[in-house]
Amino acid sequence: MNTVLDILDLTELTVGEALLLLLSSVGLSLLITLVYMFTHRKSVIKPAVLMTIIILGPIAGVLFLVVGNNLARAVSLGGGIALIRFRSTLNDPRDLAYLLLSMVIGITCGSGLLTYAVLVTVVVSLVLIVAHLVHLDGARGRLMKLRIIIPENMDYYGVFDPILKEHCASFHLESVRSTEYGTLLELRFLVKINDPAKQKELIDAIRCRNGNLTISLSERAAEDYV
Repeated sequence: MNTVLDILDLTELTVGEALLLLLSSVGLSLLITLVYMFTHRKSVIKPAVLMTIIILGPIAGVLFLVVGNNLARAVSLGGGIALIRFRSTLNDPRDLAYLLLSMVIGITCGSGLLTYAVLVTVVVSLVLIVAHLVHLDGARGRLMKLRIIIPENMDYYGVFDPILKEHCASFHLESVRSTEYGTLLELRFLVKINDPAKQKELIDAIRCRNGNLTISLSERAAEDYV
């Protein structure tokens, strides 16, 4: 069976053929993203994961076009990836994708393949802009951390679900731990509130259920999206 490599000569690709390969990788990445969103529709969807899936497709495509069978390029690329992995602390996967994209563009330009560099820059930039306009990157609605303190003898499983379903678009119990020498329990949820202006209503409703113990609601830090 013929493969794409048999049909196309990567050393003599036209602009249209290269653009077709990149757009194909974007389309397949978007398809995977839709599958991810569907399978996670009942839990909190992490925008960083969505954006990483979308970006890595065209980046991997241009990597294949640039490296090909050139051993020197492959070694230099591997060294660059190792540098990013071991010398940088990246808590957000989108950061790694942006760094990898920048490195790919640099290698492409250094190889004299300016057309490919322009194509991957334009295609990925358009994808990022469109994703931002449709709020796929998390611009609509913010993930927040909800911390609830309850008595140690309280059966906590599902007790706050009716309240969270009423006030939140999505929620997920991340962890449960004991505190105050085992006399109290701390529940940590990841939530996306329907209306940020009604945070006090959510807190008041929980307060009536947890015996007026401590409740905290805070913005989710960037490093927590991983």
